[in-house]
Amino acid sequence: MHSISRRLFIGTVFLLLLFALANATTVILNSQDYSDVIAGAVYAVSNDYQYVFALTPNQSVFISQYYTLNPAEPIIYVEGHKPVLANMASLIRESGVHNLTVAQPPDVEAWIAGRMPREQAIVVGRPYGQDALSVSSYASLTSSPLFFVDDPSDSAALMANLSAMGYHSVLFYGPVAHQLPSNQLLLFPNRRTIDLGSKYLNNLKIASEFLAIQPATQAMFVSGRTFEKSMADKNFPLLLAGRSDVPIEVPDFISQNGIRSGVVFAGDSDIVDGLNRLRTVSPNLSLFVKFGEGYLYGGQSSQPMPLMVIPLPAPRIAIEVINLSYNVPSKSFEVRLASRGDFASIRSSITVPSVGAAESSQISLDPNATTTLAIPLDALRASDGRFIGQAMLTVRYGEDSRLLENVDTISFVDVPISYYNDTSFVRVLNITYSDADKSFVIVLDGQGWVEGQIQFTINNQPITLRLPSTQVNGRTSVSVKYLLSPDEEKFVNGLPADYFIRSGDRPDILIKETRGQNVVLVPSLTQNSEGPFANVPWATICFFSFAIVAVLLLLRHFVQRQSDSFD
Repeated sequence: MHSISRRLFIGTVFLLLLFALANATTVILNSQDYSDVIAGAVYAVSNDYQYVFALTPNQSVFISQYYTLNPAEPIIYVEGHKPVLANMASLIRESGVHNLTVAQPPDVEAWIAGRMPREQAIVVGRPYGQDALSVSSYASLTSSPLFFVDDPSDSAALMANLSAMGYHSVLFYGPVAHQLPSNQLLLFPNRRTIDLGSKYLNNLKIASEFLAIQPATQAMFVSGRTFEKSMADKNFPLLLAGRSDVPIEVPDFISQNGIRSGVVFAGDSDIVDGLNRLRTVSPNLSLFVKFGEGYLYGGQSSQPMPLMVIPLPAPRIAIEVINLSYNVPSKSFEVRLASRGDFASIRSSITVPSVGAAESSQISLDPNATTTLAIPLDALRASDGRFIGQAMLTVRYGEDSRLLENVDTISFVDVPISYYNDTSFVRVLNITYSDADKSFVIVLDGQGWVEGQIQFTINNQPITLRLPSTQVNGRTSVSVKYLLSPDEEKFVNGLPADYFIRSGDRPDILIKETRGQNVVLVPSLTQNSEGPFANVPWATICFFSFAIVAVLLLLRHFVQRQSDSFD
């Protein structure tokens, strides 16, 4: 009975899919490259084509047979330079399809772009798939082909070819927007950038642009680590969710945009805890689970094939706690950390029995880097002169500064006491923006090593820029590349910017922190500001100012003497 029910179910699903696919153009993509897969999905969805890809040779054989059952159905077969099944084109031809297009280009993305409108193109970085996934629904809606940058320092040929294609506008999405050399970006006068220093903020920005064109009350929640063909849908936007939580901006976005329901792909199950957390702060949001596409093996075997879900390259986050000590001069715990993976954001907290708890500032740590950060807490009364008896350390970290979803907790006994006295001193003198170099310039003064960040807001969008580790020896300038449009330069001129810097005698022991605010100045605008006295030397202005004041004083004295002559 169970076998009959299963066969009936499979047969029903088979007929429904066959009916849905009848007389519809189908794009079959054969490539192991995730960028080909997502670019192909954008091409198919924007043209209202059916879309399918395979991850294994068995799946490829099944697709070659199943999606060609109707000989009159148009088939577009696209093969990348790393196919899953080498002879798949021959299998499709042998199926008797009357309307077959076979494309085996050296560059799938370029082939797709050549068959889509030249209105807008979207550029993303290839190393992490979350950016391409985030823009896929918007790209499908706007019929915008995707271009992938492997290495921003070696992208001149790609940018030159893209410029020659004559797109009306080009959107640079994600960190690649400010990793590309400025001279290459200047090839695109009508460029736009979305790089707000957080993958979540970038995602909400592109989702807002999607909803401005196509209003929707439903969204699909994704992790950014896997791709299934239904994720590229021009009917609703994609929203990134974390494994255990969501950024605080996501519930606000849902409320402000009237999102009432969400779809979660079953193969993206690692974000279940994050979505449960979202439900607690957005109780009116209904969530539904979508199951992906899979098949059964033919012949005698009834084993199911894996779902058509391709993993996307994602950051690998791993933080090691090396040691913990207590610094008597600074009255703070010092925790030494090392990054054993990609770039990470980190925040630590400490709890000492009978003393209390404290938390560090949030910092950024480069791949394979080591640092020491301070957690201010006066715990001397828990000391016996050499050790602090007990302490509980909690380290939160993640790939994005908006969501530290990894948590490690470690118990320490006999935390050693140190009397290390850091003599570094670093201060921020000013912050400017160089329109010639297309970068922010932070001028520092003092002695020591420093790293940190500056934050400001442009058009209601928060921007966070990171200051790289730099040795300060007297007056020192640190440049952070960030391309602004002429209008944005005018907006930034005079804009307050918050800064946060960590400093120390050594680059890996940054235990001093300074926070403050400076006004950003654009020298070219300040020096050439419009006005009747813009080109008049300052000394001349001062001379005439004093002359005018002197004349006014003489007139006042004369009037006073005249008035004194009357009784």
